[in-house]
Amino acid sequence: MAQHLKQLSLLFICVIFLTLPVYASEEKASHGATVGQKAAHQVSKKKHSHHFVSHWAQTLSDEQKYDVDQLHLKLERELVVLKAQEVLKEKELNVLTASGTAKQAKIYANIDGLMEVKKLIMRSRHDHLVEMRDILTPEQRISYDMSILGRSGVK
Repeated sequence: MAQHLKQLSLLFICVIFLTLPVYASEEKASHGATVGQKAAHQVSKKKHSHHFVSHWAQTLSDEQKYDVDQLHLKLERELVVLKAQEVLKEKELNVLTASGTAKQAKIYANIDGLMEVKKLIMRSRHDHLVEMRDILTPEQRISYDMSILGRSGVK
């Protein structure tokens, strides 16, 4: 019995020592990539980070920064009210739907009211994008337009 225990221990130690170099050579970086793969990815990412001119926000003049801040403030003032109306309309619709006595026509009317508020939110956001574009130089618009085209959905 003691002989089997010694052999098993020796086998276990050999397996550990044989597999240890494999683990040491493949240090894992984030997301399962090895250190070498991560470094290669970072180099390629920096090299191909943007195919066009500098990002529009990094090239703003002081006057443009002020104008952008003013436009953002204007948009936020509009959206605070519209978003509150949207939340209220959604809650009213939920209460109506759960009441048990609601008729389909009334539910549809509430949905139409909710969609009207959502339409106003989208219009405000897209008006803002156009206003932002108007204060940029032609060079800055290239980067700005590319960021707009790359968006999916509305925040």
